[in-house]
Order: sequence, then C-alpha cells, then structure tokens
Amino acid sequence: MKMLRPLRLSHSRCTESDRAEADPGGNGHMSRFSFAPASVRTSSEKRAGVRGAVAVLGLMGATLTSPSHAQQAPSLLTAGSFGVLAGSTVTNTGSTVINGNVGVSPGSAVTGFPPGIVNGVISVADAVAAQAQIDNISAYNVLAGKPITTNLTGQDLGGKTLIAGVYGFNTSAQLTGTLTLNGQGNPNSVFIINTGSTLTTASGSSISLINGAQGGNVFFRVGSSATLGTSTSFVGDILALTSITLNTSAKIICGDALAQNGAVTLDSNTITTCTTTTASASSVLPSSATGNQRAVANSIDTFVRNGGTLPPAFASLLSFLPPSQLQSAFTQLSGEVGTGPAQAGTQAMNSFLSLVTNPYAENRPFAPTRPVSPMMPVKAISVTPALNPDPRPWGVWAAGYGGQTNANGDALGVGSHDRSVSDAGFATGLDYRVTPYTVAGFALSGGATRYGLSEGLGSGRSDMFQAAIYSTTRVDAAYVSAAIAYGFHQFNTDRFVTVAGADHLAADFSANDIGGRLEGGYRFAIPNVGWPGQSGFTPYAAVQVQAFRTPSYSETALSGSSVFALSYDARTITTTRTELGTWLDWSIPIDYSTRLTLLGRAAWAHDNWSAPNITAGFQALPGSIFVVTGAAPATDLALVSAGVEIGFRNGFSVGARFDGEFAENSTKYSGMGRLRYTW
Repeated sequence: MKMLRPLRLSHSRCTESDRAEADPGGNGHMSRFSFAPASVRTSSEKRAGVRGAVAVLGLMGATLTSPSHAQQAPSLLTAGSFGVLAGSTVTNTGSTVINGNVGVSPGSAVTGFPPGIVNGVISVADAVAAQAQIDNISAYNVLAGKPITTNLTGQDLGGKTLIAGVYGFNTSAQLTGTLTLNGQGNPNSVFIINTGSTLTTASGSSISLINGAQGGNVFFRVGSSATLGTSTSFVGDILALTSITLNTSAKIICGDALAQNGAVTLDSNTITTCTTTTASASSVLPSSATGNQRAVANSIDTFVRNGGTLPPAFASLLSFLPPSQLQSAFTQLSGEVGTGPAQAGTQAMNSFLSLVTNPYAENRPFAPTRPVSPMMPVKAISVTPALNPDPRPWGVWAAGYGGQTNANGDALGVGSHDRSVSDAGFATGLDYRVTPYTVAGFALSGGATRYGLSEGLGSGRSDMFQAAIYSTTRVDAAYVSAAIAYGFHQFNTDRFVTVAGADHLAADFSANDIGGRLEGGYRFAIPNVGWPGQSGFTPYAAVQVQAFRTPSYSETALSGSSVFALSYDARTITTTRTELGTWLDWSIPIDYSTRLTLLGRAAWAHDNWSAPNITAGFQALPGSIFVVTGAAPATDLALVSAGVEIGFRNGFSVGARFDGEFAENSTKYSGMGRLRYTW
C-alpha cells in the first residue's frame, strides 16, 4: 500500500514567473470587461473630486464585502497531491510530464507511463487513490454549494478580468484567448468558476494571474467534462464530474486534473500541482535513515540554502513521497555504484602482482628443488637451485587468471549494499637469468573486470591492460621477489533511477593504477621419513602498495531524464597490503623426465585503505556535493592456496593454483592456470 504524507493544508501560490508563462502576451492589464462590484466602479463622466471620494469609499467597501474576503478555498486534502486523478482510466500519449502523483479509483488502468514521466507516485485502485477520490468528491460538493456572486452564462471567459468571487455558468463555459484573474493585492483571493456542464478552452488560450492572485486558489468545478485545447496554458484545479481531456501540448502550470467518474486523457502535456512543502529534505527523513541517504538530503538542503530553486522532479520527491519511500528514493539517487571501479581495479592488480611474484614454478625458470636423475643417490637430491642453477636461461610463459569477490554492505549504518566484483585476464611474460641467482623479466596482461550492487542499484565493467617488470633472486634457500606494475582501465557504468519514471544513466571514463609488491622468504626442508620425493615449508612476508585513480566524470541519460544524473570528483585511492604466512611444497618424481609438485599456502593479510568512498553531486543542483560510501573492503583476511604443477625435462611445465581470501564481511575465490617453456 502506498501511503502519502500530508505535507500541506492548502495549495501553494503560483509566482510571477508562473503568471508570465500563463500570459504569453505579458499584458497583465484589466480588460474593459470588469466584474468588480458596483461599489468600486467609477464613471468617467463624474467630476474629479466626487470620483476620488467615491473611489476611496468604494475600496473600503470592497475590503469589507468583496467575495475575495467572503470566500475560503476548499481543501483538496490528499487529492491535492495528485496532478491527475481519474475514476475509470488514465491514458497518455507522448512525452507527458506529471509533476505530482497519478491515481485512478475505482478503475484500474493507467497506460502511457512510459513514455510519459511521473515525478510522483502512481496509485492504482488502492487505498491511497480511493481516499483521494473521497477528498475530491468532498471538495467538488463544497464548490457546488457556493452561492453564485456573478452569473456569466452565455459569455466567453476570454478577454475578461475577474476579481475574487464565485462565477457561474448554467450550462457550458468557453475560454478563447486570455482570462485574467486579479487578486487586488490579496494573496488569499479565491476564484471559483462553477459550470453546469462542460468547460472548453480554444487552442492557445491562457489564464493570467495579476496583483497577487495565486494558482492554488483557483477552482473550476465542471458538471460533466472538461477539454483543454491544443497548447492551452491553464492555471487552477479542475474538478470534473465525468472526464478531462488535455489536447496536444496543453499544460496546467499550477493545478490538477481531477475526474470523479470518467477518464483523464493526456497527449504530450505538462501538469504541475501547486502542492509544496517547506520542510527540508533532511528533516523529512526518519531517524532510521542511513548515512548515504542523509548525505543526499543534506546536499539538497545545501543547494536550497544557497538560494537554489529545486527542479520540479526534486520538489515532487519531497512533496509526495512518504518517508519510507523517500529513503528508498535517496538510496537510488546516491549513485553508490560509483564506488565500484576502485574495488574492481584494485582486485585485478592484486591478481596480477601475485602472479608475477610467486616464488614457485608458475612463472620461474627453476623449481624449489632441481630435478635429478633417479639413479643418483637420495642424499644428492637435497642440492638447492642456487648451487646448481638450471642451464636454460630464457623462459616464456602464458597464464589465464580470474577471481570473484563478494562483500557485504552495511544496510543499517552507512546504507551501503552488497557488492560483487570479478576480474579475468590473460598474461604472458618473458624472462632471462641475468646471474646464476637472479632472473628478471616483463609481463603483459589484458582482460576485463565487472562489478555490481545488490537490489539493482547499478553495475559497471572495464577493459583493462596491465604491464609489469619483475625479478627474483635466490641465495641458497632464501628468495626475494619484486615487481612494479601499471594498469589501465576503460570503464562503463550503468544505473537506473526509477523514482520518477525510468532514467537510464551511464558514464564512460578511463582510470589508472600503479602498484608494486616485495616478497621474501626462506625454505626449510622437511626431513624425508619414508615418503617419496622432497618436501619443505617456506615462511614468507610481503608488502604491496597500490594507487588507483579515477578522473572526474559525469553521467548522461541514455533514456529518460537526466535530472538525477551525477557528476563524480576525481579520486585517488591508495591501499597497502602486508602478508605473513608460509608455503608448503612436495615435489615427487614421476619418472626420469617428469616431476609433480604440490603446493599449499596459509597466510594472514592486512589491507589498509585510504578512503573507499567517492564524492558526487547532482548536475541539476550546482554545489550539491555529498560523499557516498560503498561496502567496506576487508581489512584482515585469511589466505589459503592449493596448487599443482607438472614439469617435464624438455622445458615445458603446466600448473594450476586456487586461492581463497576470507574475511568477516567478504570472501574471494580465484584461480590461475599456467603454461611455461624454458630454453
């Protein structure tokens, strides 16, 4: 059930700009046809002195007895938040924009949205629409019961100037041209026009408000149906017993189209209700609002405090959505998906750096122990690679790798959502033994990343290129590996905002990543107690740093409106990882030319992130800056690995490894496969 928040007791007032839009001619003058009470009318034939005295007395009488003060605007209550309300159906053709709610009751059909846009809530045959119809009928009856002060039957409203009062038509009413409503300096002036049957406006007709008249105090009660002609510029609430039709490009600048029993038919129209709220965005949110939601609300309030005028789409959110729905709307508007690129790029670099600095044979021209002839004595097998280096100095390798991370969001605190990140790449490298103890090389990689948020809050992907130079030095059983790498990403992001229609917002930008890793360890042989081959364990420590930078970029609308599109500030996120753990290896000779090596790892890692958030702002609200925070990346992780490699004496080897990273709020699974040839 959609519930509406009662934000006001009466309509707001149309401004001078509303009057200018409603009166294209901009004349704003009194017509020669005046329907002011006789007490305020003067004759040009009277003498100047008498004319002045009569005018003063007449104005005093008007102040006491004019309909402007005798009438009160009826309250539309919940119906006032509906730009369109129908009894049977709401039908739209073309690019209609409704800045307000749309409802139907007791009917159940609302069609044409999209392509039409509703900057509010659509209520179909529910309790909200039913209550709105009850309030609509009540206001209709109040208007019908108002005593007529001036009967205009048979006259055209066009070209007339009316002051506050109740005007009646026994049958139909016609507006051709411009109707001027004169508030006489009283913003509480009420204008009521009751028609016995139909209300029709000619093409290009308009209503002009002057001298303080307010659109929220203008009411047209129509005994049957109302039709606004093509390009009519209308002001006021239309309460029709049967149906309402707005022809092509007709607009209601400040008012509603409320039909009791029939349909409301639209065609490329604009309807903006007069309902407003003076509450700030942050004050409307309940105490359960999350950090991201409040950040969005505060940015909107900052824009308003700095003198900005909210676009209708933003104003409608604050006016028509109950607090719970406003929370959901602000979650969509926050653009949390903007926090994903840094997580994706950092994960891809982690995989690449681990690939080129691993101390074992995945991409090194030597194994933890030298393959030897089975005819040699067992004690000779303990020779280390540093003392007996492989005579083949060149090595080329190729590897495929990928990983998937799932991180849990903080739904109640920050308001972040679950995030998934995956990366996949193909790398190749060439290395050379520069000394008996040191090998150096370079590697290139290409691949892609993907990331997405739960609840359909957005996703993104990137095509990536990575390059690294690396080196490993062994001294006896000790090793030191180092690598410096660069990554380039071309990102595409997508998110859908459905708070006012269906807006598809996307962005394209490039990002750069620089990283480095230093790793060292020492292998201890495990005494052979009867099992075949050799085994050992290698305690190691590693430190790794990254700097991932995204530029400033802006979203564009691929479909729908761009009113909620964001611009993101440039951002550099740095991470530092430290690892402590141990590798286990067991090398088993299969035959003279083949050796099987099993690998395992257990380690602890600590990641330190500079600030995993991003600064954004609404393009439609200059200066509306806020910080949005995504799911927090893990800081302390348990690392486990298992691998296998088969090496052949002809220089070929093939291997695979599987890794897991486990933290309190995230898990990552990754793997790689490698083919190598040395000569």
